[in-house]
Amino acid sequence: MKKYILLLAIILGIVLPGCKTSSVYTNVLVPAEITIPQHIQTIGVLNRSLPAKGEGWQNFLEGFFTGESIAADRQGSYNVCKGLSFKVNTNPRFKAILMDGEDMRGTGTKEFPTPLSWAEVDRLCKKYNVDAIVSLETFDSDIRLRKSSREVERTIDGETRIVTEFLADLNIRVNAGWRIYDNVTKKIIDQNVFYDEKAWSGVGPNPDAALHDLPSKRSAVNDAGYFAGEMMGIRISPNWVRVQRYYYTKGDDRFKRAKAFVKVNNWKGAVQIWTDVAKSSDPKAAGRACHNMALASEMEGRLDIALEWAEKAYSQFGIKKERHYINELNLRKMEAERLKEQLPDN
Repeated sequence: MKKYILLLAIILGIVLPGCKTSSVYTNVLVPAEITIPQHIQTIGVLNRSLPAKGEGWQNFLEGFFTGESIAADRQGSYNVCKGLSFKVNTNPRFKAILMDGEDMRGTGTKEFPTPLSWAEVDRLCKKYNVDAIVSLETFDSDIRLRKSSREVERTIDGETRIVTEFLADLNIRVNAGWRIYDNVTKKIIDQNVFYDEKAWSGVGPNPDAALHDLPSKRSAVNDAGYFAGEMMGIRISPNWVRVQRYYYTKGDDRFKRAKAFVKVNNWKGAVQIWTDVAKSSDPKAAGRACHNMALASEMEGRLDIALEWAEKAYSQFGIKKERHYINELNLRKMEAERLKEQLPDN
C-alpha cells in the first residue's frame, strides 16, 4: 500500500528570476470515484452496445438522415472499450482484459438492455479468467457541424482590408452507459451513463478550406469514444495525476544550498539544512523553512508530519498562503484513507 501513496520522484523544477520560490512537479495517486471491492483484481471489458439482429436498420436510417458516418458508432464503441482497457492497465488497481472476440448485443440505442444473466457472466469470467465484467451497455454519438463566417481585418500587400473568413465547428457528444458485474457476489455494483463532448474548429478563406481543417466524422467519433473509455477508467481505478508544489529558495543564504539538493532529488540533504533554518531567529526565514519541511514530509508520504510543519508555518510564523497548502494536505489525507479501501494490501 505504501508504495502506491508515496509521491514519485520530482520530474521538473522551475525557477523564475527574482522569485522567492521554485516549483516542483510530481505525480500523486488519487482514489477512484467509486470503490470497487478488493476481491476484484482482474476485469474483463465487454462491448455490448451494438444493436441486436433486426435492429440495425433503424441505426442505419438514423445515420443516413442525420449525416452521421454509417457504422461510426460501431467503431466508436470499440474505441471506448480500448480506452478503458488502456487506462486501467496504466494504473495500479486492476488488470484489464479486452473481451474482443465476443459478439454480445444490446439495444443499439441509449436505452439499457436487460442485464446479462449470471450464468452468462460466470461463463465469460471463467473463459477470460477475470473476477468481474465492465460492460459497455449503450453507446450513441451525436454529431453537430456548424458553419459560419465573420469579417476580419487583414494586412494584404501593405494595406489593411476587411475580408470574409469562414469557420467550421464540429462537435461530438458521446453517450456511454456502463454496468459492472461482480461475478464473486453476483451483484451489479454500478450502473451509470457518461456524456463526453469534444470539439474541433477550422478556419479558412472559403468554406471548403475551413472544412479541410476538421477531422473526418468517423475519426472524431473514435477519438471522443476513446476518451470516454479513459474517463471510465479513472472512475473505477485510482489514477496518477501531476501536481505542482512550491518551496522557498530565498530569505536565508542556506536556502541556496538546500535548493541544490532538491534539484537532484536529495530531500534528506535539503531537510538537514531546513531543520537548522527552522530554528532561525528570523521569523520569516524560519516560517519558510517550516513550509519546506512540510513539503519534504509530503514527498516521503508522511502526511501527518507534513501537516504539523505547515500549521507551524501558518500559526507561529504567519505565512498566510500556507492555508492553501494545509487544505491540500488535508485533502491528501482523506484521499489516502479512500486509497486504503481501494488498493489491496501488499
